[in-house]
Amino acid sequence: MAQEKVKVFFDGNCIVCDMEISHYSRIKPDIFELVDISQPDFDATRYGLDPRAVNEHMHVATEEGELRIGVDAFAYIWSKIPFYSMAGRLILFPGIYGLAKVGYRIFAKNRHLLPKKKA
Repeated sequence: MAQEKVKVFFDGNCIVCDMEISHYSRIKPDIFELVDISQPDFDATRYGLDPRAVNEHMHVATEEGELRIGVDAFAYIWSKIPFYSMAGRLILFPGIYGLAKVGYRIFAKNRHLLPKKKA
């Protein structure tokens, strides 16, 4: 039986979000399933997600069925890529984790101000 992929719910309209998540998927295409929440046919409830929450912060559904949000989602993604695995561990250290959460919250709240991805 095929192993479940890590589902990464990201804002494909955000140029930074799209570039970063696409980069990870190119490195490890066999483990990530990208779900672009900016697509007109995206339905958060189909995945059991809160539509407002998924539009505010990146979500990742792990192979084990757990949901990781925001900085925890990035830490999980990075843990799956050998080159980034150390960053995935470091970001969870208490002082770094707190700063990363604040930085991510600011970014996520203001990402709509960034240029949009061109079709």
